[in-house]
Amino acid sequence: MLRPRLPRGLALALRRRRRTALARRLAADTRTPVVVRQALRELIPTGAEAGTERPVRVYSVLAEPTKLLASVSGAHQAPAPWTALDTNRWERAGLPAAVEAEPAAGPALALPHLARVGVSDRGAQAMVDLGQINGALSISGDLTVAQDTVAALVRGLLELPRQSTVVVSVDPSASALPGLNGLVRVRRVAEVRGKAPEEILNSAEELGVGLVRGAARSSEVTGFLVLQDAPTAEEARALADLSSPAGGGWIVLAVGDVPGSHWRWYADSDGTVDLGVLGLRVIVPTQTPAGAGTGRV
Repeated sequence: MLRPRLPRGLALALRRRRRTALARRLAADTRTPVVVRQALRELIPTGAEAGTERPVRVYSVLAEPTKLLASVSGAHQAPAPWTALDTNRWERAGLPAAVEAEPAAGPALALPHLARVGVSDRGAQAMVDLGQINGALSISGDLTVAQDTVAALVRGLLELPRQSTVVVSVDPSASALPGLNGLVRVRRVAEVRGKAPEEILNSAEELGVGLVRGAARSSEVTGFLVLQDAPTAEEARALADLSSPAGGGWIVLAVGDVPGSHWRWYADSDGTVDLGVLGLRVIVPTQTPAGAGTGRV
């Protein structure tokens, strides 16, 4: 027998409750990001191998209790204990047995811009290496879910193990992303060009964060520039300029559209997000207060 379909408002409310529970579960799980990083260190050549092996680019990781699945490119073969399912998908059966002490931030830190964004439909935690973005990430679709997605990425960048990543929030009312430490806040996009990089990096240093180099990148990432409100046409053009190498080398994470975005994701009102070229659809935890954003971008 077919089950009666719930009214749209009730269905969305139930999904939001589940995503709120997901937010609490992910916040309580501080071990998985550390264990995943330890496993990913196995993919980075060391010593004599570092000069001869091609660097591995890791784009995304799905972490289950008994295995990891990474989307990769750039290397000839998977190092043990990883196995290649195909050219661009490597699997690790089992997780590292012991968690080492928190590694120091710096080039040796595996994927310093890895961020947890949500879970797959099978419950695997989904993490994305934002350091592979050459320019901007635009998240369109449902406004509230897009805002939740940006907030999840920022939390992922700032969670342990500490990654010394500069994150600048364009926040006119100083109310976005409450409770997050380590953010440099500015009121307008125009302030970034006027202050960056010296003044912003100085402010970041006071917060204990600084410049880092992403694994397998040819240039340094100045930092991440975050917008939780859709940019105006003028702001969007300024963001596109700031995300270019000549404009400062910022990686932009934006709700709404930024011209020439390298990655484009689409947020659905049911709380799922299509990660575009990464080939994943994930459920994102709630981050914004109920009723905060409505509509579409």
